[in-house]
Amino acid sequence: MAEVDIITPVEKASRLLSRLDIDFYDVFASFSRNISVTILGRGVREAYSRVDVGIGVRVFKNKGMGVAFSQSLDDSDVETTVNRAVSFASIAQPDPYFKGLPAPSRAPEIPGLCDSEIVHLTLEDASRISREMIDASEEIRRGAMYFGGFSAVYGKGHLVTSTGVDVGVEKTSISAYLQPVYREGDDVGSSYEFDYSVSLRDIDPRWIGRKAAEKAIEQLGSKRVESGSLPLILLPESSSSLFSSLLVALSGEAAVKGRTFASNILGRQIGPENLEIVDDGTIPGAIASSTYDGEGVPKRPLKVVEKGKVLSFLHNSYSAGIMNVESTGHAIRGGYSGQVGAGPSNIRVKPGDEALDEIISETRRGILVASASFSPNMVSGEFSTTIDEGFLIEGGEKKHPVKNLMAGGHILDLFRNIETISKEGRTFGRGHFFPAVKIRDVKLSGK
Repeated sequence: MAEVDIITPVEKASRLLSRLDIDFYDVFASFSRNISVTILGRGVREAYSRVDVGIGVRVFKNKGMGVAFSQSLDDSDVETTVNRAVSFASIAQPDPYFKGLPAPSRAPEIPGLCDSEIVHLTLEDASRISREMIDASEEIRRGAMYFGGFSAVYGKGHLVTSTGVDVGVEKTSISAYLQPVYREGDDVGSSYEFDYSVSLRDIDPRWIGRKAAEKAIEQLGSKRVESGSLPLILLPESSSSLFSSLLVALSGEAAVKGRTFASNILGRQIGPENLEIVDDGTIPGAIASSTYDGEGVPKRPLKVVEKGKVLSFLHNSYSAGIMNVESTGHAIRGGYSGQVGAGPSNIRVKPGDEALDEIISETRRGILVASASFSPNMVSGEFSTTIDEGFLIEGGEKKHPVKNLMAGGHILDLFRNIETISKEGRTFGRGHFFPAVKIRDVKLSGK
């Protein structure tokens, strides 16, 4: 199935469209194979392989857009899809913000994005890797109930536009996670570990299993803490959601049309002087890298925040056209269905100068947050999250794990209250890098 021809149907659709009285068009076809394993209870619950293939067409006429797609690449179905998209465009409402599609531009190929081991991975291989995670966890402590999973994806796509863009993409990705749950009477210890990459050799299932077990055991003996305002120290697994949410809110149409909490912060100081965030989709072998974005615009590094000040939105061609600027190469194409949005790629937060151990030792009383999602309402910026895994800090030392604790407020207040950024961090998928951050005076709801 990896040899499915997606180029010929794209070329056929493009020939048909080039003869018609329309303003712009793009055609995108893709093939993907997903091998997935679900872990539940004591072992593997199910394993399956799914193939998806299709072609999508977008047509623009008098600033109206028509979209159609098909999961068949047969000649007759490609022609039907073209005709449907054209007919939809002819009756669509004009969009005054639409300026056109990007022109072609060549870029050096980003290496290391397709792993042949994943291309040829079998269900048996995937089940064995999943079993390795469980076996490694059992070596630390037996008797857990497990939740988890493993996924390996191989995909390829091809894009052709009326402006001359003609690009292809081929990529793999892999992810694995395990969550053990231990019980001692009424006490429960639960945690998880995960990893993801574009390459099979980057994933160590035994490390995931051991680490998940060790973290779950640490959560036994959790206690409630009083409500109030305390500093939070977010480990990279939690700070990642904070920084990712900011860049998502700075992306595309919603950002430039005032529909996110970050729409009015361009050029404003939102954090300390040492806060710097770069989005870079050109890192070789990284999970969110590609040579081109979803519209065929070359990827390039973009400094989003410097010295605590927001410098740029993340644009596709549509949002860039609204602001009369160039696309930043952040178009995201949602498969062959015709949806084109915008969003971040590899997010890299500049590390600070202080070690995590020093940050903890300097904290008289606070919460070390190992697992929590700081993903706010995208319009208001308000958030309310449970601290799924965390520890009370007293006198500069990590004490007992906490339970039934929630944090709330506005996400921009979290950025304004960043006090310290650690010099260590964690790299995810060879591309993302997030340090730990200390945030002062966060409202907590406990007992």
